[in-house]
Amino acid sequence: MILNFNISKKGITKANHPKQINWIVLKNATKEETQKTIDQFDLPSDIFIGSSQAEEVSRFEKLKDTNLNNSYSLVLINLSANTKENIEFRLEPISFVISDSLLITYVCENSEFTEHLVEQRGQEITNLDLLISFAIFTTYTHFIKELQEIKKTIDDLDQAARKTTENSELFRLADTERKIVYLDHTLQDQAETLDSLWEEKAFISNINDEALIYDIKLSQRHANKLVRVYRDLLETIGGLFTDMMDNNLNHLMKFLDSAGLVISIPALISGIWGMNTGGIPGKSSSFGFLIVMSLATLLTIITAIHLKKKDYSK
Repeated sequence: MILNFNISKKGITKANHPKQINWIVLKNATKEETQKTIDQFDLPSDIFIGSSQAEEVSRFEKLKDTNLNNSYSLVLINLSANTKENIEFRLEPISFVISDSLLITYVCENSEFTEHLVEQRGQEITNLDLLISFAIFTTYTHFIKELQEIKKTIDDLDQAARKTTENSELFRLADTERKIVYLDHTLQDQAETLDSLWEEKAFISNINDEALIYDIKLSQRHANKLVRVYRDLLETIGGLFTDMMDNNLNHLMKFLDSAGLVISIPALISGIWGMNTGGIPGKSSSFGFLIVMSLATLLTIITAIHLKKKDYSK
């Protein structure tokens, strides 16, 4: 599907005439629609390849030999709000073709990024470069929101690591680490892309909003710091789980050693009394067996009480 919009001082509106079109959105586009757009503006044949994969590389590069004036390709990575999906399916590339008079946006299947952008910022976006700026700001807003949710999970895992080593908590830890790894690499990759974008003086000049640029850069730094801090916290919690399991194993071994000692006492006593040697007390008495059993039981109870009072947590 190809959607046509007009961006003017009044904001974003649907274009009613081809001459009004300065923003084209390809959403759930068929191969024919995508190829038609590529042919119409003489774009590179592979410009939208990989735009539906989480592993797509964020980038900013100048395009040559197109039908557009001063054209660039910009690929951003957004994080969808569908928390039921795995992280790799929530990362969605947003591909832009930027030029002086036209902006082309390619979004992956089922993406709601452009709809939300128009709904939330439609009245504020009065030129093409402002749309790009608010798109960047929106992606970082999504990343920060997700990282704040991850912090709640990290706090839960931290408490769980002090009390339990159940498999369910270890699985949660692994899933959270997986999220952080994807987010960390995505943010690092996108940071390099934006460094190149900020060097375009014409782009900065067209935005003409220092406060917006400051907010974007601040959000970028905030997200990058959060992901680094949370990744370190997860490593610490993973180490805590490992230490707790080792500690519990040590306690178990101490208990098993004590249990083995208690069990060995009656066996030792009965073994000694059963030797075929002379001078064993009670060998000629009808109460010899009871004496041996009573002595073994008494020593076993005394040993068990003594070991029970020992603190195995130290």
